[in-house]
Amino acid sequence: MRSLAVLTLFCAAALAHADPLTLGVVLDQNESLSDTATTQRYRAFAGEVERSVGQPVRLQYYSRGFIAIKHAKEGVLDMVYAPAQVIANIGKFKFEPILKTEQTTAASFVAGPQYQGNLSAKSGARLGMPDYESLMGGLARSEINSRGLARADFTEVKFHRMPEAPLYGLKLGRYDLAVASAEEAKTWASANGGRIVYTSSVVPLRALSVKTESVGAPAQQKLASSLRSGNSLKLALATASKDDFKGIASMLNTTPTALPGAKVIGAAEARDLMAKGVPVYDVRDDEAYKNGYVPGSIHVPYKEGSAKEVGFDAADDQFSLNRLPKDKNAPLIMYCDGTICWKSYKSAIMAMNAGWKNIYWFRGGFPEWKEAGFTIAKRD
Repeated sequence: MRSLAVLTLFCAAALAHADPLTLGVVLDQNESLSDTATTQRYRAFAGEVERSVGQPVRLQYYSRGFIAIKHAKEGVLDMVYAPAQVIANIGKFKFEPILKTEQTTAASFVAGPQYQGNLSAKSGARLGMPDYESLMGGLARSEINSRGLARADFTEVKFHRMPEAPLYGLKLGRYDLAVASAEEAKTWASANGGRIVYTSSVVPLRALSVKTESVGAPAQQKLASSLRSGNSLKLALATASKDDFKGIASMLNTTPTALPGAKVIGAAEARDLMAKGVPVYDVRDDEAYKNGYVPGSIHVPYKEGSAKEVGFDAADDQFSLNRLPKDKNAPLIMYCDGTICWKSYKSAIMAMNAGWKNIYWFRGGFPEWKEAGFTIAKRD
């Protein structure tokens, strides 16, 4: 009995002296730190994580996913429990998702009973959206972007911090279209004579991701096993991997599939055009370029400050148009880091607006080139 007590004290002392890990929790739109039940639930969750990894855990709350992503990039966080769009974004910073909720969701565009249009160009619809950074807002924006729609295609696009506001506005006739979770949209449409215009792919509701440099494989396994068997969040959790979030990462940042005024090409066509002497421009940043690029490409970085959307403000960006061919009728190719990279899309638009008339947009960019098995160059 005495030896057990000594062991318990020894473990407690070791835990107290271990370096603390920081767990970032991104609150749902319906959660608030002023709600005692919410803070108690997450404190208990942090305690479960602490016991599993064998290190003290410091809890950091976020109401904005963007700030959590920024802190993950800066190395402030060791673990993140957040909605799926945050988990997808921090995968670029050596974070690995280990658990996801079995509960899934999707975003739906729902039309009011008086609106007969659809989600299309120049619809003139008044659109009510959830918060810009929310999961529903992100999924909805991705669908708008992938269709090549800009804010100018709508009479109004308004984002709301309160998740119920878009459907409330739809009921009042304030909006023609509104975005909500698929479950809420279906219920609203049935009760109010509306119709579902489009529903996104299904994604996990939330997930837990850990920084591999901070939480080793044994601790990850113990943590995952412990939380799967039961947790204070009262959510069923299943094993997760990066593959579970590849789709949403693409959905959230995807570029349009077409670019009016330019021709969209694939890797094979880009290679054939280059063989004929058509110049290709790599508009990624220095770090991406030095790690590998299409042989013979001309590096002209696009400095991006504008939003990743069709109606972006080019005044917020910088691109050296004087590096392009002087003959504005000469063909050229633009590429960057694949379908989720907007730099080549934006640089192509900048070039067209400045008078270049023969632009090929290699939308799949460097990732597609690599997947095709074509030769890659690296800067020494």
